[in-house]
Amino acid sequence: MNKEQPVVKIKKEPIDYFLEYGALILLVAIWGFTIYHFNKLPDIIATHFDFNGNPDGFGSKYTIWLLPVILTLVYMLIYVLNRYPHKFNYLTKITEQNAYKQYKLASRMMRILLFNITILFAFITFKEIDGAYTKSSTLEWWFIPLLLGSMIIPTFYMIIASGSKKYR
Repeated sequence: MNKEQPVVKIKKEPIDYFLEYGALILLVAIWGFTIYHFNKLPDIIATHFDFNGNPDGFGSKYTIWLLPVILTLVYMLIYVLNRYPHKFNYLTKITEQNAYKQYKLASRMMRILLFNITILFAFITFKEIDGAYTKSSTLEWWFIPLLLGSMIIPTFYMIIASGSKKYR
C-alpha cells in the first residue's frame, strides 16, 4: 500500500449525483416510513429471517430502529470515505497519469454499493413492518441472491476494470 498516492479532485458526473442523492432520499424515506409506522406496530415483531425467508427471530418493536440507524452510519461512513479516494488501497500502482481514472472508478463503485445497500435496507424495513401488520413475514426467495449480487458484482467489476488498460 502506497501512502504517497497523488491527491486529485474528482469531478462528479450526473450519475454520481443520482447515486449519492438517490441513496440520501431513500435513507430519509426509510426514516419517515419507520417513524410513521412505529406507534402502530405490535410490541413483538420479526427481527431475523432464515435462508428461506421465514422469520426465525422475534423481538421488541424498538429493534425496527436498528435498520435506519445502521444505514445512516453506513451512509455517513461511505460519504466521508469517498472524499479521500487517495487513501484507498488499489490493485494497480497509482501514478499521476492514472490517479484520476482510478479514483473516479473507486468512488463510483462506493456510490453504487451505497445505493444498493440503501435499496436493500429499504426493502428489509418495508418487509419487516409489513410482516408485523400481516403476521406473515417472509422474504422472497430471490432476496439473498440479490443481496449478494448487488455487493459482489460492482466489486468484481471495479477490480477487473481497475486492471484494464483503460484505467491504467
